[in-house]
Amino acid sequence: MNFIEGFTYPHGGLLNFGQKYSVSANAWLFPLLLNYTFGRRKVAPLIEAGATLRHLDPFDGKGIQLDFYLQPQPTFVRLVSSKDLDVAVTVGAGARWRISLFDVTGKIRFLHWTAQYYQPVQNQAMLMLGFNFPAHK
Repeated sequence: MNFIEGFTYPHGGLLNFGQKYSVSANAWLFPLLLNYTFGRRKVAPLIEAGATLRHLDPFDGKGIQLDFYLQPQPTFVRLVSSKDLDVAVTVGAGARWRISLFDVTGKIRFLHWTAQYYQPVQNQAMLMLGFNFPAHK
């Protein structure tokens, strides 16, 4: 993620003419979903619903800021979320194709995060492609 801030005067600090920085964080997602496939044809639609758990590490990054003399100075950023675990309401839809010995599954999954601070976003859509061996009978 990239952030850009304009002119700021922090309480008790030095005048800041702006800063630009990039941050990144590690995360893991653990979906707990019920899946249903309609029929056992070669191509069959499917739906899924449930919850997704997420743990998000702190966002760490670095960038530059312009000081009072408009000289670029290095800056370091660390944004920490207030919770260890977030929960998202999760739904999805797609189709399963049986190809010889494999199943190919394509689906779109929508996640709505229930936390109040939405890091990085409140709503997410994921396009997923899966391969299963052996094919479901």
